[in-house]
Amino acid sequence: MVSRRTLITATAATGALAAGTAWWRGAAAPPASAAPATCELALVNDSDAAVNAYVTGREFGTDRFILLRASGGPYYLEEPPGPATPLPVDASIPLGAPGSGPVVVTLPRMYGARIYFVREDTLDFYVNPGPALVEPALHNPADSNYGKVVSFCEFTFNDVQLFVNISYVDLVTALPIGLRLQGDGDRSVAPLPAGAVDAIAAELTGQAEADGQPWDRLIMRDDGGRILRVMSPQNLMAPALGQPDMPFADYWSGYADRVWEHYRGTDLNVDLQGGRGVLTGRVEGDVLVFGDGSTFAKPNSWDVFTCNHGPFANIPSDSEEKKGLLARIAAAFNRSTIHSHAEQPNGPGVDEFYLDPVTNHYSRAVHANSPIGYAFPYDDVTPDGAPDQSGAAFDGNPSRLTVNAG
Repeated sequence: MVSRRTLITATAATGALAAGTAWWRGAAAPPASAAPATCELALVNDSDAAVNAYVTGREFGTDRFILLRASGGPYYLEEPPGPATPLPVDASIPLGAPGSGPVVVTLPRMYGARIYFVREDTLDFYVNPGPALVEPALHNPADSNYGKVVSFCEFTFNDVQLFVNISYVDLVTALPIGLRLQGDGDRSVAPLPAGAVDAIAAELTGQAEADGQPWDRLIMRDDGGRILRVMSPQNLMAPALGQPDMPFADYWSGYADRVWEHYRGTDLNVDLQGGRGVLTGRVEGDVLVFGDGSTFAKPNSWDVFTCNHGPFANIPSDSEEKKGLLARIAAAFNRSTIHSHAEQPNGPGVDEFYLDPVTNHYSRAVHANSPIGYAFPYDDVTPDGAPDQSGAAFDGNPSRLTVNAG
């Protein structure tokens, strides 16, 4: 599945500016001085039940899979005897009782990393040959973790900075997360408010009744009917699920046709922001062609929802200009502003996002009920002067990351 984690991982080998610091918005790079080798990680139980935490990722500099533990030091994955071997150690970090103080561990430099929380349970992890860590696939009913109340945030901590975000790219959950990153700055990101997951589920149920699309199938419940989480559309479309009807398969087709016909005779002007200039494109044949030579085929539903397939595939060798174009075009599709605003991303205001009947209604519902947080991979593409709503924090000299569950 695609998430901010996919994009963050690309910076690991070079120690470059993490993708989530929004190079496509033209954000300035952090100072050249190296970030510290470690940072405090404080994990807090703000729920009304017992919570276990897990910290997973790859060690920066060695690329080895690593899991932090409550005691005994970090655990490095070892070669398993075969596929899907249960993780041979207990990597859970039990949090204190609800309302108690934080559990503090030392965070080494890691990338492609997640902090998981699970309510009143433990998580199952597996190891494949490589070795490679198999993490919970919460969209898949066959996964042993499916019936558990699970949430996570994502981070990369390299030699330049610590970058962390609350991501709803994959899901929103009944166990919300808030965070605070302290260092040279002090940045907090609020969790989902009480009742938000139920409200999001209700909006998607209503949307399914209105347009006949399977938005209500994004709502995952336990055997008793309790909402566990609401998944994003690309997870329902995931080929691994083998769904015979392929939900949302043609959802964006008509909208993409409208966009392509419109820009056969009209210029699409995309501002790369940060003083990098504006590139102009038009549709020639079936391809959107820009003056720098960047081209984009007409996207399908899988391309739009994932932002990482077909014309929106993240290819490291692409030019910085094409990467900037990709981010803005993908965002304009998900927000359904590209058909009506030839100036992107600065033409439409935030109040004009998601107004077309064909739009990413999951993202619309998340933002209607959440103060901040990514709802699709390029959700931090922001019009100049508009407040960032991505739920990200980063610091070049981090001293303490606090993550609250509940």
